[in-house]
Amino acid sequence: METYRLKNIAILILLLLNGFLLVLLGYQSFRSHRSAAETATQLRELYEARGLTLDRAVDLGQEPLTPLRLSGRRDAEQVIAAYLLGGDPVAASQGGGIISFATEYGSIQFRSGGSFYANHLTRQVEDPEEFSQTFCEQFGYEDMALSEEGGTVTVTAGQRLEDVPIAGCDLALTFEDGCLTAVNGAHAVLEESVPEAAERMTCVTALVRFLDYRDAYGVVCGGVTGVSCVYALQGDAALRLTPVWQVDTDTYTYFVDCAAGEVTRQTSS
Repeated sequence: METYRLKNIAILILLLLNGFLLVLLGYQSFRSHRSAAETATQLRELYEARGLTLDRAVDLGQEPLTPLRLSGRRDAEQVIAAYLLGGDPVAASQGGGIISFATEYGSIQFRSGGSFYANHLTRQVEDPEEFSQTFCEQFGYEDMALSEEGGTVTVTAGQRLEDVPIAGCDLALTFEDGCLTAVNGAHAVLEESVPEAAERMTCVTALVRFLDYRDAYGVVCGGVTGVSCVYALQGDAALRLTPVWQVDTDTYTYFVDCAAGEVTRQTSS
């Protein structure tokens, strides 16, 4: 009987302890949510005081992305060149981290930083849209757009990693008279990427940095219409996907580096 009573007391103590821990966790969660709400209110008031609007749809609690170190493999360049040029491209080093691939239809140059370009190509293509769509599906580009003017067809797209845009990894293909004539883009080799530990700026801090940048450089805009964390391809020999906060305004788009806090304006692709 004594043993039975001791077991009941032990069970009661454990239940009380678990209940206390649940209450403590609930209180901490409540304080965290209240603190986040107060911070969001203060940020919106700060924007209003500076004469800017901050769209109510912006999620100020969204988490920053994790930096990734890329494998640096260059065999993907051979595959890209083979698709765009056809045949079996011949590789040649141009020095300075530049390598070219050539066939009878022209040559494409790749820089170590991930960009590639070509002009004066003569690769015959029956259907530019189908050709471009297949390329995008094979190499991870989305949001393909096609425009035509005066017999010239231009296709643009952007590379993504699991639905996250990679700033700077854009693609532009130009077609004339049934031929692919020009290529301009950048590509990140995402296979074998490795997460890295680094300081990651919050969304609220990034918006404060942007506000200071706007005041310091006289940026003309009426308000922030959207904020999201995206990747930017950086580096040369050691390539990385660095998280940046993309701040969309009613005039231009800006990027705030999650580690350094540097603010830059998006350039036209």
